[in-house]
Amino acid sequence: MDTAAADHGDHRSTASVGGHPLHPAVVPLPIGMLTAAAVSDVGYLLTRERFFARMSRWLLGGGIIGGLLAAPLGALDLSTIRAARSPVGVAHAGGNVAVLLLSALSLAMRQRAGSRVPGPAMALTLLAGLMLAVTGWLGGELSYRKGIGVLPHDER
Repeated sequence: MDTAAADHGDHRSTASVGGHPLHPAVVPLPIGMLTAAAVSDVGYLLTRERFFARMSRWLLGGGIIGGLLAAPLGALDLSTIRAARSPVGVAHAGGNVAVLLLSALSLAMRQRAGSRVPGPAMALTLLAGLMLAVTGWLGGELSYRKGIGVLPHDER
């Protein structure tokens, strides 16, 4: 990991292996799991099938673990790439912290409720899913429009 490159206007990922950024390689798992948890909660609301309630609980747990693995990689890039600390980068990071906190609170509420699925827990999961759509868009803006975490064009 080369922090000198990041300090000279280079936007390549500091958290990378062989030039391949790690944060975008890891984030699809928590994004998919937390989004699927929200969809699973909708399935539960429509059918009252316990399968969906159990699935949401597992998806939340996996999504939180995946998010906790992705967060330090993103934080390393945020702290070492000056251009990443734009309002878009800060909103992406802060929003994702909020998504993980909402998801953890939802999971904790479910754990305490036993076999019941509290409505507020489902509302938190749905809110986290909606927020994730926004923070994922912001992450795409950082990578695809601003070139954060991407090799310079002449090195591709």
